[in-house]
Amino acid sequence: MRLRLVLRMLTLPALSLAVFAQAADTGTVAGNVRFDTGSPPPAAVQYRTRTRAPILAADGARAIVWLTRKDGGYPADTKPTQAQVYQEGYQFRPGMLAVRVGSAVTFPNHDDEFHSVFSYSQTKRFDLGRFRKDEASPPVIFDQAGVVKIYCEIHRHMRSILLVLESPWFTVTDEAGHFRLGDIPPGDYEVHAYLPNDQQPVKPLTVAAGASVQVELGG
Repeated sequence: MRLRLVLRMLTLPALSLAVFAQAADTGTVAGNVRFDTGSPPPAAVQYRTRTRAPILAADGARAIVWLTRKDGGYPADTKPTQAQVYQEGYQFRPGMLAVRVGSAVTFPNHDDEFHSVFSYSQTKRFDLGRFRKDEASPPVIFDQAGVVKIYCEIHRHMRSILLVLESPWFTVTDEAGHFRLGDIPPGDYEVHAYLPNDQQPVKPLTVAAGASVQVELGG
């Protein structure tokens, strides 16, 4: 028992040193993205949404931020990635999501009425048809980088943007546009942002070990 306690005490400092060494060998990119928080375009005048329950507000506007390396080198991702875009309150949630190429995404229905999830985007065309709350949503594999715009055929005001990336360094801002990307290997990069209005500002930057780079994007 005493030997086990001594070994545990010796292991903890070793782990702390390993974490510190990793932080010292990598850098951080943080900052702010400026974007318009206006409402999405309205549905056609002749379209009237009829639902049993009230339509809740969509998620607040955000932006997706990611890094690309100028040498094109990215660490291999050996772990299967899974994510969800669910329907609740007659909205897609989250309204913006980023995943890496090869990820599987499901679209569960949390409402008490049918939804019909589809996309005609060139990056990934799919149509899940109509399904209810008690029916499983089959996973969709996103095997190509690009933008996927997702809609519901029944409720035309519903929309979500899925960004499929080759880069492993990405995040979604908060509603004020703030973001932080940590554990970035030193090197030359470009930082990109995808804004709610489809604009994609980009800036070059250099990440140094143990340093933090501050950046602002957007109009």
